[in-house]
Amino acid sequence: MKNQLSEEIRNPELIEAMAAVNRHNTEKTRGHMAAVLMNSRLLSPIQKQTVLTEKEGPSTRIKFEDIQNVEGDKYYLAFTDMDEYAKWNKDGKHDHALIMTMEDFGNILIRNINDLRGFVINPYGENISITKDLLLSLLKQREAKQNASRGN
Repeated sequence: MKNQLSEEIRNPELIEAMAAVNRHNTEKTRGHMAAVLMNSRLLSPIQKQTVLTEKEGPSTRIKFEDIQNVEGDKYYLAFTDMDEYAKWNKDGKHDHALIMTMEDFGNILIRNINDLRGFVINPYGENISITKDLLLSLLKQREAKQNASRGN
């Protein structure tokens, strides 16, 4: 797969699927959104920090940005495109983002020992939260389908 620039990330089908869930939250609309989500690439803002080590010299550490809801639950941020990213980044202080797949989010949610509940897509737009448990379930379902189609 070719490398993409942040500006090239667009997810019109995912935006429509999320809007459909917000209009009519049914099993059918949630299922369609989940299917589209699993093939999406999203922008996730990060902070870069340079760390000096004696042996290897400087290295870069990244920290994913998060947001807290009114209940106090924290979520990683995910954006469908630069327009949605800009709604969050009004002050222009955040200029680094990674392009993430659902596997990427799953890997950081599994590995990180923290209190984050999952990730939220377009918090200033459609505002759809994907919990860690839901994402892991979707990833397992996809893996099972792939294994079944390979005849394993």
